[in-house]
Amino acid sequence: MIKKIINELKQFLNFLVTYFPGSSGNMLRRLLYKVRLNSLGTKLDTEIGFRVTCPKNIVIGNNAYLMRDCSLNSCDGKINIGDNISVNQNVDINSSDGGFIEMGNDVMIGNNVVIRAADHIYKNKSKKINRSGHVGGKIIIGNNVWIGANCVILKNVTIKDGSVIGAGTVVTKDVDSNELVISNKQVNLKNI
Repeated sequence: MIKKIINELKQFLNFLVTYFPGSSGNMLRRLLYKVRLNSLGTKLDTEIGFRVTCPKNIVIGNNAYLMRDCSLNSCDGKINIGDNISVNQNVDINSSDGGFIEMGNDVMIGNNVVIRAADHIYKNKSKKINRSGHVGGKIIIGNNVWIGANCVILKNVTIKDGSVIGAGTVVTKDVDSNELVISNKQVNLKNI
């Protein structure tokens, strides 16, 4: 009974810190994640609703800004984020289930983006879909990358330095340096 009460108290305190508004809430979250993350650089700014699961598997560099309702999920996975990252609201960065995500420096991410480094395993037996577990992979995002709103980046993808991923694009294959990808069409930015 006491373990249950202690666990519920921890959940309540985590909820309180997650949704505490203003600069006081930002300060509380910074203090909490300075202790809980594997490594945290200087100047982490977060807004209400910022959530983290399995924080010991996450590294965040200097000058990170994550807006409202962003989440970092890394149970049985790893997330390494470089310096000067700007993440808009409602972004899910998820390496759970054996995945690995690495972001370089100076990365900008628009709102409603999903970066997921694991897929479901499914089998179609007699026209019944059987989902059983996940298969992890890697996502590598280089330096000076801009990811537009509503993008989805799936496992086993490398996005090299200086690239731009246009809004609404689903990225399923590698992107070379200085390329613009819009709905899976790749254009070298040097040619524009």
